[in-house]
Amino acid sequence: MSMVPPSIASRLMATITEPEPVVAIRMLIAACLDQSSSLRLRLPEVKQLFARFIAAIMRERTDALEAIASSVEKQITALSFRPFTPRQVRRILGITNQERLFWTRDGRLHQTGTILNNQRGQKFRVPVYCAERIGWLSQNPDMIAAWRDEDARILTQEGLSDADLSS
Repeated sequence: MSMVPPSIASRLMATITEPEPVVAIRMLIAACLDQSSSLRLRLPEVKQLFARFIAAIMRERTDALEAIASSVEKQITALSFRPFTPRQVRRILGITNQERLFWTRDGRLHQTGTILNNQRGQKFRVPVYCAERIGWLSQNPDMIAAWRDEDARILTQEGLSDADLSS
């Protein structure tokens, strides 16, 4: 599903010798986004990582370029596999919280674990979802529509209400 192009660092270093390094970096960004749906969903963060490298090129600090390129590669790889929170899942898939909870309970949406969140001194666990699976679902909205149709069919057959689903 989601795959990061190999050796981003070496490809970034090769862009320095290009006549238009910024254009070459934009092409590399496009290649990363084409191969990873989870990176496409995190486009602002991806652009920010590559912007650091472009800024270093513009400052002509060639001594730091290799270290920055390596750092960008590590961060892009980590970003492509970082799981999504429930809020991100709802935004990306355009679903309600009730749908997310119901589909998680019945196994259609798989949690990959939990993260510990600290908000105003209160610590609590938040479920997280696989970036690859959410990326795939965002590329296949017909799957979400099919789930909704199935739920509606079940509701009409059993005479249940939406409130019954969320309990």
